[in-house]
Amino acid sequence: MSTRQHAATISPLTSDWNTARYSEKGWPQFLDAITINGLRGWKGETIEFRFPVTAIAGENGAGKSTILKAAAAAYGAQSGPGKLRVFYPDDFFPNTPWEQVEGVSFVYQFHTGATANTLNLRKRTKRWRGMPERAGRPVFFLDISRTQPIDTLIGYGKIAKQSTFSGDETEFPDADRKMLARIMNKSYTAGRMAKYEQKQIGILSTLEGEYSNFHQGAGEDATTDLVALLRGAPRNSLVIIDEVDSSLHPRAQRRLMAELFAISRSQRIQFILSTHSPYVLEQLPTEARVYVQSRKGAREIIYGVTPDFAMSLMDDQEHTELTVYCEDVEAAVLTDALISHEIPEIRRRISITPVGPAATVRTLGELAAKNKLPGISIAVLDGDQSPGSGCAVLPGGEAPEKVIFRDATDEYWDLVAQRMGVRVGDLLDAVEDAVRIENHHAWTRRVAESLGPRVRASRVWEDFASVWAQTVVSSEERKDFVEKFSTLLS
Repeated sequence: MSTRQHAATISPLTSDWNTARYSEKGWPQFLDAITINGLRGWKGETIEFRFPVTAIAGENGAGKSTILKAAAAAYGAQSGPGKLRVFYPDDFFPNTPWEQVEGVSFVYQFHTGATANTLNLRKRTKRWRGMPERAGRPVFFLDISRTQPIDTLIGYGKIAKQSTFSGDETEFPDADRKMLARIMNKSYTAGRMAKYEQKQIGILSTLEGEYSNFHQGAGEDATTDLVALLRGAPRNSLVIIDEVDSSLHPRAQRRLMAELFAISRSQRIQFILSTHSPYVLEQLPTEARVYVQSRKGAREIIYGVTPDFAMSLMDDQEHTELTVYCEDVEAAVLTDALISHEIPEIRRRISITPVGPAATVRTLGELAAKNKLPGISIAVLDGDQSPGSGCAVLPGGEAPEKVIFRDATDEYWDLVAQRMGVRVGDLLDAVEDAVRIENHHAWTRRVAESLGPRVRASRVWEDFASVWAQTVVSSEERKDFVEKFSTLLS
């Protein structure tokens, strides 16, 4: 999705949230935060919901489903007509032959109009306390089982074989049919839901004919159920969806999120979602993204993660937030070294790519400055280049090789020799020989060749760059250079 499309989808909801917030014209019922203690490794961490549609990401087992289930138990029955299901902690966290749920507490912070409230549900031993104090609110919870096609469920195969069907059927209103069509990008001429025992069966019609859940893909099946649920969700409800992206391809995920934004705005419904998808996260404003990280028994809640950074945390493959374009490998390694010594914690969030001569780098910088490249980008010119739009310039005033080979001190060469495990005299002889070559791009390779067949040119330059960035460049120059990247990541 382009920046313009993304802004058009989000802006009305963001505007309403920023202006109306908890007022009667906004979201007068809103779950602000949950503190979880004593359950499945949670030790009093708090999860805040800072936007009407909030997505929680994290690795399997990090605690996303625990958050969603705890949220579903936050409210009690709402007075008035209608019989909506009420969820209890024991629905989600029962005692089993393998687990005894004791010493657990949920502390909820929520708004009822302008009034901020706190509720404590706790289970010291056998019973949950605090249930009568729960505020009333319609709550809907869709767990991951919704994505299991009906034809895979034991016992439901007999429904498909029946020649007649006596269950209840409800026609899809045009608005629901059109919503499903927008999400799935298909033309439906009709739709209805049939209820058999505890399972809903969606029946859809296209120009090609009518077909039920038994012949739908998992994504179409799950989305049909979701559309039917949203029809019955009253204004100001809390709707919780586990794995909102399941079984949907990226474009359908984006379209689904657009529908949730529109419903949240029109019905003042609060959505809490879990996801593993960057396509879901990228639709949301910064404050609506929450990442749960669990490492070695410690759990950390990270707010405002970018989709790429979230993916880098969940994936062995690096997904970076900022792309840096450099002239060549030498400039890329030097840029890497400067960042790593100044602000090492942002290094994993950056991809550094050699792209070619200075003219190419300058062009990419101009495109980056105009937001015409995918993602956030910046270009880095060698020190012998003049500044350009969207470009940073390496310190030193010359090409990287000239800066290091010609201006380094004896102390510098001592440190490099120690790092490389070679005699400083041999290293200085190799450097002196290399700088006689007119082409400075060949200097590093000549040093490696002089030091022996086991010395790689890439290792030589990495060691040169690391020591230079740490000991030769002034702290002011290094900070000024790296600050350009940290600013783009903030």
